[in-house]
Amino acid sequence: MRVGARVVKTGVAIMLAIYSAMFFGISSSSIAGISAISAMKSSVQQSYQNLIEQLQANIIGAILAIIAVVTLGNNPIIIGVTCIVVVGISLKLKIVNSISTALVTVVAIMETSTSTTNFTVFALDRFTAVLIGVLSASFVNYFLMPPNYEKKLSRGMINVTEETTKLILMALHKSVSHSGLKEDIYKIKEKMIFVTKIYRLYKEDRMILSIRSQKSEHEKARKIVLFRQMLVTTENAFDTLKAIHRLDYEINLSPEPFQKLLKNELTCLMQYHEYALMKLIGKVNNETRSPLHLEENILKDKLMKAFLENHDINDEEKQKTWFHLFQIVSIVLEYSENVEHLNTLVDSHQTYHKEYPLKIEQKEEIM
Repeated sequence: MRVGARVVKTGVAIMLAIYSAMFFGISSSSIAGISAISAMKSSVQQSYQNLIEQLQANIIGAILAIIAVVTLGNNPIIIGVTCIVVVGISLKLKIVNSISTALVTVVAIMETSTSTTNFTVFALDRFTAVLIGVLSASFVNYFLMPPNYEKKLSRGMINVTEETTKLILMALHKSVSHSGLKEDIYKIKEKMIFVTKIYRLYKEDRMILSIRSQKSEHEKARKIVLFRQMLVTTENAFDTLKAIHRLDYEINLSPEPFQKLLKNELTCLMQYHEYALMKLIGKVNNETRSPLHLEENILKDKLMKAFLENHDINDEEKQKTWFHLFQIVSIVLEYSENVEHLNTLVDSHQTYHKEYPLKIEQKEEIM
Protein backbone atom coordinates (compact mmCIF):
# COMPACT_ATOMS: atom_id res chain seq x y z
CA MET A 1 0.00 0.00 0.00
CA ARG A 2 1.38 3.39 -1.05
CA VAL A 3 0.79 6.39 1.19
CA GLY A 4 0.50 9.54 -0.92
CA ALA A 5 1.50 13.08 -0.04
CA ARG A 6 -2.11 14.14 0.51
CA VAL A 7 -2.59 11.40 3.12
CA VAL A 8 0.50 12.58 4.98
CA LYS A 9 -0.59 16.22 4.74
CA THR A 10 -4.03 15.35 6.10
CA GLY A 11 -2.48 13.58 9.08
CA VAL A 12 -0.15 16.51 9.78
CA ALA A 13 -3.04 18.99 9.46
CA ILE A 14 -5.17 16.99 11.93
CA MET A 15 -2.30 16.86 14.40
CA LEU A 16 -1.61 20.58 14.04
CA ALA A 17 -5.31 21.43 14.39
CA ILE A 18 -5.75 19.41 17.58
CA TYR A 19 -2.55 20.75 19.17
CA SER A 20 -3.51 24.32 18.23
CA ALA A 21 -6.99 23.88 19.73
CA MET A 22 -5.47 22.52 22.94
CA PHE A 23 -2.96 25.40 23.05
CA PHE A 24 -5.73 28.01 22.80
CA GLY A 25 -7.82 26.20 25.38
CA ILE A 26 -10.55 25.08 22.99
CA SER A 27 -12.57 22.31 24.58
CA SER A 28 -13.66 20.73 21.27
CA SER A 29 -10.25 19.87 19.82
CA SER A 30 -11.69 16.88 17.98
CA ILE A 31 -13.93 19.20 15.94
CA ALA A 32 -10.81 21.08 14.84
CA GLY A 33 -9.36 17.80 13.56
CA ILE A 34 -12.57 16.95 11.68
CA SER A 35 -12.59 20.41 10.06
CA ALA A 36 -8.98 19.96 8.94
CA ILE A 37 -9.96 16.76 7.10
CA SER A 38 -12.69 18.43 5.04
CA ALA A 39 -10.56 21.54 4.41
CA MET A 40 -7.58 19.69 2.87
CA LYS A 41 -7.38 20.24 -0.89
CA SER A 42 -5.18 19.06 -3.76
CA SER A 43 -3.49 22.32 -4.64
CA VAL A 44 -2.40 25.59 -3.04
CA GLN A 45 -4.80 27.54 -5.25
CA GLN A 46 -7.69 25.32 -4.18
CA SER A 47 -6.64 25.71 -0.53
CA TYR A 48 -6.61 29.48 -0.86
CA GLN A 49 -10.05 29.58 -2.48
CA ASN A 50 -11.29 27.00 0.01
CA LEU A 51 -10.09 29.10 2.95
CA ILE A 52 -12.12 32.10 1.78
CA GLU A 53 -15.21 29.95 1.18
CA GLN A 54 -14.82 28.15 4.50
CA LEU A 55 -14.71 31.43 6.39
CA GLN A 56 -17.91 32.58 4.70
CA ALA A 57 -19.69 29.27 5.18
CA ASN A 58 -18.67 28.95 8.84
CA ILE A 59 -19.81 32.47 9.68
CA ILE A 60 -23.17 31.79 8.02
CA GLY A 61 -23.50 28.44 9.80
CA ALA A 62 -22.54 29.88 13.19
CA ILE A 63 -24.91 32.85 12.96
CA LEU A 64 -27.89 30.73 11.87
CA ALA A 65 -27.13 28.10 14.50
CA ILE A 66 -27.01 30.68 17.28
CA ILE A 67 -30.24 32.33 16.08
CA ALA A 68 -31.97 28.95 15.83
CA VAL A 69 -30.91 27.83 19.31
CA VAL A 70 -31.84 31.13 20.96
CA THR A 71 -35.23 31.45 19.27
CA LEU A 72 -36.38 27.86 18.60
CA GLY A 73 -34.19 25.58 20.68
CA ASN A 74 -32.04 22.61 19.70
CA ASN A 75 -34.67 20.01 18.85
CA PRO A 76 -33.32 17.53 16.23
CA ILE A 77 -35.99 18.77 13.83
CA ILE A 78 -34.80 22.35 14.33
CA ILE A 79 -31.20 21.27 13.74
CA GLY A 80 -32.21 19.52 10.51
CA VAL A 81 -34.17 22.52 9.25
CA THR A 82 -31.27 24.84 10.09
CA CYS A 83 -28.90 22.61 8.14
CA ILE A 84 -31.25 22.74 5.15
CA VAL A 85 -31.31 26.54 5.31
CA VAL A 86 -27.49 26.67 5.53
CA VAL A 87 -27.20 24.38 2.49
CA GLY A 88 -29.64 26.54 0.55
CA ILE A 89 -27.76 29.75 1.33
CA SER A 90 -24.41 28.13 0.49
CA LEU A 91 -25.74 26.97 -2.86
CA LYS A 92 -27.10 30.44 -3.54
CA LEU A 93 -23.71 32.01 -2.75
CA LYS A 94 -21.91 29.29 -4.78
CA ILE A 95 -19.74 28.08 -1.92
CA VAL A 96 -20.67 24.44 -2.46
CA ASN A 97 -17.28 23.00 -1.46
CA SER A 98 -17.62 24.40 2.06
CA ILE A 99 -21.09 23.03 2.84
CA SER A 100 -19.79 20.05 4.83
CA THR A 101 -17.70 22.22 7.17
CA ALA A 102 -20.57 24.69 7.59
CA LEU A 103 -22.86 21.83 8.64
CA VAL A 104 -20.23 20.63 11.13
CA THR A 105 -20.31 24.13 12.62
CA VAL A 106 -24.13 24.11 12.83
CA VAL A 107 -24.34 20.70 14.50
CA ALA A 108 -21.41 21.42 16.84
CA ILE A 109 -23.06 24.63 18.07
CA MET A 110 -26.66 23.42 18.22
CA GLU A 111 -25.98 20.21 20.15
CA THR A 112 -25.91 22.23 23.40
CA SER A 113 -29.01 22.79 25.45
CA THR A 114 -30.87 26.10 25.38
CA SER A 115 -30.61 26.23 29.13
CA THR A 116 -26.84 26.53 29.01
CA THR A 117 -25.91 29.80 30.66
CA ASN A 118 -22.67 30.26 28.77
CA PHE A 119 -24.13 29.49 25.35
CA THR A 120 -22.35 32.40 23.64
CA VAL A 121 -19.00 31.23 24.97
CA PHE A 122 -19.84 27.66 23.95
CA ALA A 123 -20.81 28.72 20.40
CA LEU A 124 -17.66 30.80 20.04
CA ASP A 125 -15.62 27.83 21.27
CA ARG A 126 -17.09 25.50 18.64
CA PHE A 127 -16.79 28.08 15.87
CA THR A 128 -13.15 28.73 16.75
CA ALA A 129 -12.46 24.98 16.73
CA VAL A 130 -13.76 24.69 13.17
CA LEU A 131 -11.82 27.76 12.11
CA ILE A 132 -8.59 26.37 13.58
CA GLY A 133 -9.05 23.17 11.57
CA VAL A 134 -9.53 25.11 8.34
CA LEU A 135 -6.50 27.34 8.99
CA SER A 136 -4.34 24.34 9.91
CA ALA A 137 -5.13 22.55 6.65
CA SER A 138 -4.40 25.67 4.62
CA PHE A 139 -1.14 26.28 6.51
CA VAL A 140 0.11 22.72 5.91
CA ASN A 141 -0.81 22.81 2.22
CA TYR A 142 0.80 26.18 1.59
CA PHE A 143 3.86 26.37 3.85
CA LEU A 144 4.82 22.96 5.20
CA MET A 145 4.11 20.56 2.34
CA PRO A 146 3.21 22.47 -0.84
CA PRO A 147 2.44 20.09 -3.73
CA ASN A 148 5.14 19.65 -6.37
CA TYR A 149 3.31 18.84 -9.57
CA GLU A 150 6.24 19.55 -11.88
CA LYS A 151 7.99 16.23 -11.28
CA LYS A 152 4.79 14.21 -11.49
CA LEU A 153 3.65 16.06 -14.60
CA SER A 154 6.92 15.64 -16.51
CA ARG A 155 7.15 11.94 -15.65
CA GLY A 156 3.48 11.43 -16.48
CA MET A 157 3.76 13.00 -19.92
CA ILE A 158 6.90 11.04 -20.77
CA ASN A 159 5.32 7.76 -19.64
CA VAL A 160 2.12 8.33 -21.61
CA THR A 161 4.11 9.33 -24.70
CA GLU A 162 6.31 6.23 -24.47
CA GLU A 163 3.33 3.90 -24.07
CA THR A 164 1.42 5.59 -26.90
CA THR A 165 4.30 5.47 -29.38
CA LYS A 166 4.98 1.84 -28.49
CA LEU A 167 1.37 0.92 -29.26
CA ILE A 168 1.45 2.89 -32.53
CA LEU A 169 4.46 0.87 -33.67
CA MET A 170 2.80 -2.38 -32.64
CA ALA A 171 -0.38 -1.42 -34.51
CA LEU A 172 1.56 -0.48 -37.65
CA HIS A 173 3.45 -3.79 -37.60
CA LYS A 174 0.25 -5.77 -36.89
CA SER A 175 1.72 -7.21 -33.69
CA VAL A 176 -1.31 -6.46 -31.52
CA SER A 177 -4.91 -7.64 -31.86
CA HIS A 178 -7.75 -5.22 -32.54
CA SER A 179 -9.46 -6.00 -29.21
CA GLY A 180 -6.18 -5.90 -27.30
CA LEU A 181 -5.37 -2.49 -28.75
CA LYS A 182 -8.82 -1.23 -27.77
CA GLU A 183 -8.17 -2.19 -24.13
CA ASP A 184 -4.76 -0.50 -24.17
CA ILE A 185 -6.28 2.67 -25.65
CA TYR A 186 -8.78 2.78 -22.80
CA LYS A 187 -5.96 2.49 -20.24
CA ILE A 188 -3.97 5.26 -21.88
CA LYS A 189 -7.10 7.41 -22.01
CA GLU A 190 -7.36 7.14 -18.21
CA LYS A 191 -3.72 8.17 -17.87
CA MET A 192 -4.28 11.08 -20.23
CA ILE A 193 -7.13 12.27 -18.01
CA PHE A 194 -4.84 11.98 -14.99
CA VAL A 195 -2.01 13.90 -16.68
CA THR A 196 -4.42 16.62 -17.83
CA LYS A 197 -5.68 16.97 -14.27
CA ILE A 198 -2.12 17.33 -12.94
CA TYR A 199 -1.40 19.97 -15.61
CA ARG A 200 -4.46 21.98 -14.56
CA LEU A 201 -3.44 21.80 -10.90
CA TYR A 202 0.10 22.87 -11.83
CA LYS A 203 -1.29 25.77 -13.84
CA GLU A 204 -3.64 26.80 -11.02
CA ASP A 205 -0.79 26.85 -8.52
CA ARG A 206 1.43 28.90 -10.79
CA MET A 207 0.29 32.36 -9.68
CA ILE A 208 0.06 31.55 -5.99
CA LEU A 209 3.46 29.88 -5.77
CA SER A 210 5.29 32.25 -8.08
CA ILE A 211 4.69 35.33 -5.93
CA ARG A 212 7.58 34.24 -3.74
CA SER A 213 10.10 35.80 -6.15
CA GLN A 214 10.31 37.36 -9.58
CA LYS A 215 12.71 34.62 -10.69
CA SER A 216 10.28 31.93 -9.60
CA GLU A 217 7.48 33.67 -11.48
CA HIS A 218 9.53 33.81 -14.67
CA GLU A 219 10.55 30.17 -14.32
CA LYS A 220 6.94 29.06 -13.87
CA ALA A 221 5.80 31.12 -16.85
CA ARG A 222 8.43 29.52 -19.09
CA LYS A 223 7.67 26.01 -17.92
CA ILE A 224 3.91 26.37 -18.24
CA VAL A 225 4.41 27.06 -21.97
CA LEU A 226 6.55 23.93 -22.31
CA PHE A 227 4.10 21.73 -20.41
CA ARG A 228 1.17 23.00 -22.45
CA GLN A 229 2.94 22.11 -25.70
CA MET A 230 4.05 18.75 -24.29
CA LEU A 231 0.44 17.98 -23.42
CA VAL A 232 -0.86 19.04 -26.85
CA THR A 233 1.76 16.92 -28.62
CA THR A 234 1.05 13.91 -26.43
CA GLU A 235 -2.67 14.29 -27.18
CA ASN A 236 -1.80 14.34 -30.91
CA ALA A 237 0.10 11.07 -30.51
CA PHE A 238 -2.88 9.56 -28.71
CA ASP A 239 -5.26 10.79 -31.42
CA THR A 240 -3.00 9.15 -34.01
CA LEU A 241 -3.19 5.85 -32.13
CA LYS A 242 -6.99 6.03 -31.98
CA ALA A 243 -7.19 6.85 -35.69
CA ILE A 244 -4.98 3.88 -36.60
CA HIS A 245 -7.19 1.61 -34.52
CA ARG A 246 -10.43 3.05 -35.93
CA LEU A 247 -9.27 3.08 -39.58
CA ASP A 248 -7.37 -0.19 -39.52
CA TYR A 249 -9.50 -1.70 -42.31
CA GLU A 250 -9.17 1.34 -44.59
CA ILE A 251 -5.40 1.50 -44.06
CA ASN A 252 -5.13 -2.15 -45.06
CA LEU A 253 -7.07 -1.39 -48.26
CA SER A 254 -4.71 1.42 -49.24
CA PRO A 255 -1.82 0.80 -51.68
CA GLU A 256 1.32 -0.83 -50.29
CA PRO A 257 3.53 2.21 -51.04
CA PHE A 258 1.17 4.41 -49.02
CA GLN A 259 1.16 1.99 -46.08
CA LYS A 260 4.94 1.83 -46.12
CA LEU A 261 5.28 5.61 -46.22
CA LEU A 262 2.75 6.00 -43.39
CA LYS A 263 4.73 3.53 -41.29
CA ASN A 264 8.05 5.25 -42.02
CA GLU A 265 6.65 8.73 -41.43
CA LEU A 266 5.11 7.82 -38.07
CA THR A 267 8.24 5.96 -36.97
CA CYS A 268 10.42 8.96 -37.76
CA LEU A 269 7.90 11.37 -36.23
CA MET A 270 7.75 9.44 -32.97
CA GLN A 271 11.54 9.30 -32.81
CA TYR A 272 11.58 13.07 -33.32
CA HIS A 273 9.01 13.45 -30.52
CA GLU A 274 11.05 11.28 -28.16
CA TYR A 275 14.22 13.15 -29.13
CA ALA A 276 12.62 16.49 -28.14
CA LEU A 277 11.52 15.11 -24.76
CA MET A 278 14.91 13.56 -24.01
CA LYS A 279 16.60 16.82 -24.95
CA LEU A 280 14.30 18.69 -22.60
CA ILE A 281 15.22 16.58 -19.56
CA GLY A 282 18.93 16.70 -20.40
CA LYS A 283 19.46 13.17 -21.73
CA VAL A 284 20.46 14.39 -25.20
CA ASN A 285 23.23 16.84 -25.99
CA ASN A 286 21.56 20.01 -27.18
CA GLU A 287 24.60 20.94 -29.28
CA THR A 288 24.25 17.83 -31.42
CA ARG A 289 22.10 18.47 -34.48
CA SER A 290 19.69 15.65 -35.24
CA PRO A 291 18.83 14.73 -38.86
CA LEU A 292 15.33 13.67 -37.73
CA HIS A 293 13.76 17.02 -38.57
CA LEU A 294 14.94 16.95 -42.19
CA GLU A 295 14.13 13.27 -42.59
CA GLU A 296 10.64 13.71 -41.15
CA ASN A 297 9.88 16.59 -43.54
CA ILE A 298 10.98 14.51 -46.53
CA LEU A 299 8.82 11.55 -45.46
CA LYS A 300 5.88 13.85 -44.80
CA ASP A 301 6.09 15.29 -48.31
CA LYS A 302 6.28 11.80 -49.80
CA LEU A 303 3.28 10.69 -47.75
CA MET A 304 1.21 13.65 -48.94
CA LYS A 305 2.19 13.00 -52.56
CA ALA A 306 1.25 9.29 -52.30
CA PHE A 307 -2.05 10.24 -50.64
CA LEU A 308 -2.98 12.72 -53.39
CA GLU A 309 -2.00 10.27 -56.13
CA ASN A 310 -4.39 7.74 -54.65
CA HIS A 311 -7.36 10.06 -55.26
CA ASP A 312 -9.56 8.77 -58.07
CA ILE A 313 -12.85 10.62 -58.43
CA ASN A 314 -14.18 8.06 -60.94
CA ASP A 315 -13.76 5.10 -58.58
CA GLU A 316 -16.50 5.29 -55.92
CA GLU A 317 -15.02 2.58 -53.66
CA LYS A 318 -11.56 4.06 -53.90
CA GLN A 319 -13.03 7.49 -53.19
CA LYS A 320 -14.54 6.26 -49.90
CA THR A 321 -11.22 4.80 -48.82
CA TRP A 322 -9.48 8.06 -49.77
CA PHE A 323 -11.83 10.10 -47.57
CA HIS A 324 -11.16 7.76 -44.64
CA LEU A 325 -7.41 8.02 -45.18
CA PHE A 326 -7.76 11.80 -45.21
CA GLN A 327 -8.53 11.59 -41.47
CA ILE A 328 -5.33 9.76 -40.59
CA VAL A 329 -3.23 11.99 -42.86
CA SER A 330 -4.63 15.19 -41.31
CA ILE A 331 -3.99 13.87 -37.80
CA VAL A 332 -0.41 12.94 -38.73
CA LEU A 333 0.16 16.42 -40.19
CA GLU A 334 -1.12 18.07 -37.01
CA TYR A 335 1.06 15.75 -34.93
CA SER A 336 4.07 16.69 -37.08
CA GLU A 337 3.48 20.43 -36.67
CA ASN A 338 3.18 20.17 -32.90
CA VAL A 339 6.29 17.99 -32.57
CA GLU A 340 8.23 20.56 -34.57
CA HIS A 341 6.87 23.38 -32.39
CA LEU A 342 7.75 21.41 -29.24
CA ASN A 343 11.30 20.93 -30.49
CA THR A 344 11.57 24.68 -31.19
CA LEU A 345 10.41 25.52 -27.66
CA VAL A 346 12.84 23.00 -26.19
CA ASP A 347 15.73 24.50 -28.16
CA SER A 348 14.76 27.97 -26.95
CA HIS A 349 14.48 26.77 -23.36
CA GLN A 350 17.81 24.93 -23.43
CA THR A 351 19.58 27.85 -25.08
CA TYR A 352 18.25 30.82 -23.13
CA HIS A 353 16.88 29.32 -19.91
CA LYS A 354 19.35 26.62 -18.82
CA GLU A 355 19.00 27.85 -15.25
CA TYR A 356 15.45 26.43 -15.21
CA PRO A 357 16.00 22.68 -15.67
CA LEU A 358 12.87 20.54 -15.78
CA LYS A 359 12.37 18.45 -12.66
CA ILE A 360 11.31 14.89 -13.27
CA GLU A 361 10.02 12.25 -10.89
CA GLN A 362 12.06 9.06 -10.93
CA LYS A 363 9.12 6.70 -10.46
CA GLU A 364 8.05 4.92 -13.59
CA GLU A 365 4.34 4.61 -12.78
CA ILE A 366 2.05 7.63 -12.70
CA MET A 367 -1.10 5.97 -11.44
